[in-house]
Amino acid sequence: MPAPAQLTEQFDTLYSTTWQNMRDVVVDQIFTATPFWYWLYSRDRIEREEGGRWIGVQLMYGTNNTVRTIARGGTIPMEKPELFTTALFNWKTLAGSILRLYDDERKNRGRNQIINWVKGEIRNLEFSVVDTLETMLYGDGSGNGGLDFEGLDNLVSTTPTASASVGGIPQDTNAWWQNRQRTYVSGNGLIAEMRTAYNTVSIGNDHPSFVITGQQFYEAYEGLLVGVLRVVDSVPRLGDMGFEVLRFKGSGITFSNHTGFTATRMYMLNERYMKLIIDQMSDFEMTQWKAIPNQLDRVAQVVLRANMITNNRRMHMVMTGLS
Repeated sequence: MPAPAQLTEQFDTLYSTTWQNMRDVVVDQIFTATPFWYWLYSRDRIEREEGGRWIGVQLMYGTNNTVRTIARGGTIPMEKPELFTTALFNWKTLAGSILRLYDDERKNRGRNQIINWVKGEIRNLEFSVVDTLETMLYGDGSGNGGLDFEGLDNLVSTTPTASASVGGIPQDTNAWWQNRQRTYVSGNGLIAEMRTAYNTVSIGNDHPSFVITGQQFYEAYEGLLVGVLRVVDSVPRLGDMGFEVLRFKGSGITFSNHTGFTATRMYMLNERYMKLIIDQMSDFEMTQWKAIPNQLDRVAQVVLRANMITNNRRMHMVMTGLS
């Protein structure tokens, strides 16, 4: 029978090895558990960077005003216009603990029992991460004292002209940094309102690619299509993941019934301008196992350092007051 210290080391190694073997599968499961995260995931809108103090996002807001027609022998202005600025989004850290109780380890000493125990704890952590990410997605980043990730409530605000900053840039004094917002007019009908919102947030061939709303209005839209209805998977393999997706113009449309989602809203999002940025050194990494002072138990954390960002707010729309 190995000494307690040796047994503890065996558990340390087994947990860490099991996590490394399961990590890619777990991360895939996390980002395919909800339609929004899978939309980003499948469209390659989850990026990994080397960290730094902030997430710096370059924004182009000006135009080169030296471009003009000229007469023979005419001159072209030589100016250096202000074209770019940088939005700074803070890194946010999401972490969860895996706690190993001394008594539980002794009860599950057989190798198969240990492996099943470890996998069960990792699976539970996965479910918890999914729920937490989904909750933060529909928030404004102010939760938990401002430690939560940026969410749609801030990036695609229902009050885009109010006095507030997004990425350190005031939105009220910078019209180019305001997302689009429309108040639903029920007398016009759902499809007409959706059409106006969609066209308002489109520029040339640049359109929303993903629409998400509450279950009630998804079903209302579905009901309007009875007789010509067919489920259209406009986001690659989204239907294969079990998410029913209809089409509105060039966008996939689905619904969320998460408790944090405001059911009377409809978001029209453009995949080109929204991303989850992850610090590649804290990409669901597991820390070392640590002894808990004055106890026989041990604990480790799984850490994600990341944040949601947008680099062009005016290409996203939120329609409010659906009724």
